[in-house]
Amino acid sequence: MTVVTVVGASGDILPITVQGAAAASFAQLYAATLNDIAFGGGLVAADLTPGRPAPPLPPGAIGEGVVLMPGAYNVPAGYSFVTVAAEGPVTLNGAAAVAPASVLAGPGGTTLYGGPAGGFFIAGGGNNLFSGGLGNYVVATGDGNSSIYGGLGSDLIEDGVGCNEINTGAGSDAVLSRGTDLITLGSGNSDVTLTGSNSTVSSSTGASEITDNGTGTKFLGGPAATTVFAGQDGSYSFSGNATVSGGENDTIAAAGNTTVFGGVNTTVFQNGNGSLAFIATAGHDATIGGGGASASVRGADGSSITFLGSAGTSTLAAMAGSETLDGGLSTGALDLIGGRGNASLVGGSGADTLAAGAGSNTLTGGAGANLFSLAPGGGQATITDFGAAAGNQVALVGFGAGAAQAALAGAADTGHGGSVISLGGNTTVTFLDLTADQLRAHGGQFTSR
Repeated sequence: MTVVTVVGASGDILPITVQGAAAASFAQLYAATLNDIAFGGGLVAADLTPGRPAPPLPPGAIGEGVVLMPGAYNVPAGYSFVTVAAEGPVTLNGAAAVAPASVLAGPGGTTLYGGPAGGFFIAGGGNNLFSGGLGNYVVATGDGNSSIYGGLGSDLIEDGVGCNEINTGAGSDAVLSRGTDLITLGSGNSDVTLTGSNSTVSSSTGASEITDNGTGTKFLGGPAATTVFAGQDGSYSFSGNATVSGGENDTIAAAGNTTVFGGVNTTVFQNGNGSLAFIATAGHDATIGGGGASASVRGADGSSITFLGSAGTSTLAAMAGSETLDGGLSTGALDLIGGRGNASLVGGSGADTLAAGAGSNTLTGGAGANLFSLAPGGGQATITDFGAAAGNQVALVGFGAGAAQAALAGAADTGHGGSVISLGGNTTVTFLDLTADQLRAHGGQFTSR
């Protein structure tokens, strides 16, 4: 709680109690500005009375209207400041204001209907209502429960830690939400920062950027493009195109073209026909539902990615380090690409292509008719289920036309029911489910070039 003092009518000093960090900061600015004008001799302060006109101002003077009692008041034309020291509810109709007017109110609860010229509305606490007009406003409320409706102007809105309702309106607005808030973004572009918990944000036709430093946020995106820096335990739904930097334990549902930089234990579902790109975070797992379109997934060292794709051809690529790309529950086609580390690649029930990388890769094709691809410069690849489907094939790319038959002729048993072939250049392929003789019997499924 902060107490600021401002000059009132007849030289009185008015103490105004303000709750909340945002309201306190702007209240101190209001008080300093008003007091400087008063000390310079340019301020005319007058007590306002409901139903009565304010005293006229001398030419060149700056007016301050002082509200000491609850009731309904008009903001007088020419009065650039209104100080509300009443202990009960006050209603201010600013529609007649022809110049920017700043309002500082204590915790009694204030309603302001904004005028066309804009200004400041600083509410120190209690339950407040702000309805903006054509002007641009700075709105800062304390720790009560407030309702804030931006108008056609471009507004800056900062609230306290209560339960607030915010509707940004048609302008390009910025919101700093500290409470547990219900925020509806209008047709203008919006920039929202959240630091509270369990807020709900809905966007409309305007583009939005959401910085979620809170917990438990629920975001419902409209058709416009959205950028989100995700928070903790959040739920984010997008119908338009989106870019998301994942937070911690977030769930993302997308319909448009979406790029997700995965955070900690992120879950992503592509529910529409848009494309999905996912970039994993080193050391952290993710679950991805590819939906009805193609997806592109890039792994990371120490990550384990579970992928569920149902349509199109999706690409899952490993990077360096130890990681798992598991598409075992997918029904769509997959291109799984090994990396430079120890990658585990798992296909689903579709016809998948699994390409071993330069590291030690383990390839499991799954139920479909799969293609296992190997190239020079690779490491030690292990194929776990080559004999499981008659349609499986091995392609040796870049080794020469006779490489397949030469490798099969030199196949050797591992002593554990499997076999191994050498392709030269420190590249070997181990087949866990076939002995050397069994492998040679599948020679028609090998090609080389």
